[in-house]
Amino acid sequence: MRRRAAATRGARVSGAALAALLALQAPTGDGAALYTSWCKSCHGADGRGVPAASTRLEVPPADLRDCKTSTAEPEERWIGIVTQGGAAFGLSLDMPAFGEAATPQQIRAVVSYARSLCGETGWPPGELNLPRAFLVEKAYPENEVVLTSHGREQQAIYERRVGKRWQLEAALRTVLDSLDRPFGGSTAAAKYNAWYDAERRALASVGLEATPPLGRADRWEIEPFFAFGWAPGDVVVIQGQVVASLEEGEGLTAWSYRVGAGRQIGRVVPMLELEWAVPVGGDRTLSFYPQCWVQLSRLGHVAASLGAELPAVGLEPRHPRLIAFVLWDYGDAPLFRGW
Repeated sequence: MRRRAAATRGARVSGAALAALLALQAPTGDGAALYTSWCKSCHGADGRGVPAASTRLEVPPADLRDCKTSTAEPEERWIGIVTQGGAAFGLSLDMPAFGEAATPQQIRAVVSYARSLCGETGWPPGELNLPRAFLVEKAYPENEVVLTSHGREQQAIYERRVGKRWQLEAALRTVLDSLDRPFGGSTAAAKYNAWYDAERRALASVGLEATPPLGRADRWEIEPFFAFGWAPGDVVVIQGQVVASLEEGEGLTAWSYRVGAGRQIGRVVPMLELEWAVPVGGDRTLSFYPQCWVQLSRLGHVAASLGAELPAVGLEPRHPRLIAFVLWDYGDAPLFRGW
């Protein structure tokens, strides 16, 4: 056991020494040359994750040419992993840390080159993947599993990214109340990222949700929507959504306007959402949703949120309700990695 621990410590020291040696030998600002010096032996000359024959790794290295994976991560996440090493994010010890030996300019240069290996345009960058709010639909296409609770209602959501900008979604709902009908219904949805601007850190998407007459739903309901997200600088995160509700046999029954704002403070994002519901021929309602999003895993692929729905305007009685969710971004990593 002691010999194994000593060998492990030795491997880590050797990895750190190797990182320092490679950094000192590498050119200052040439991303391609830095990649060849630092990354080629593990990730391969073309970035496909095929290591050199002389390189022994415990975990297969990432395929940097896989656009679906490489574009979904923000640049700061890449910089953090290169600077601090894989272990700092719950990833493989095979990924060394270059932060003590390389300059910030060198690290940004090699990250910029590694991200360019995707070779395709049109993929929304990970900088636009904003923290999920409880109410507003994210404009960014995702690979997520989400479990939510809204008072006595629960929902399980599966989201699947398709191609560069599409997302398909399926949801099942349950209701735990005095009625002997726990199955609330199901919903299928599709979303398309119609526009994004990486420089302005903004994006917009359109989508459609369809709810069949199952469970407690007694008729078809269709909800087309428009969603947007904006993260100006590092000051605030703003997300919004406009939803039209159409019911079978009734046509347009309501409009819903939702907007939320929050600010990231380390691994925590306090948010406030509001929803202004405007039924056709009915009474309007306004509700506030204070909440706090928390990054649970070091990698950031598991997160949770807790808050409340606070009715402000509308017919009484309307009572506050607890809201919460936990999510797993399975596109980033397996559930039990990254801790």
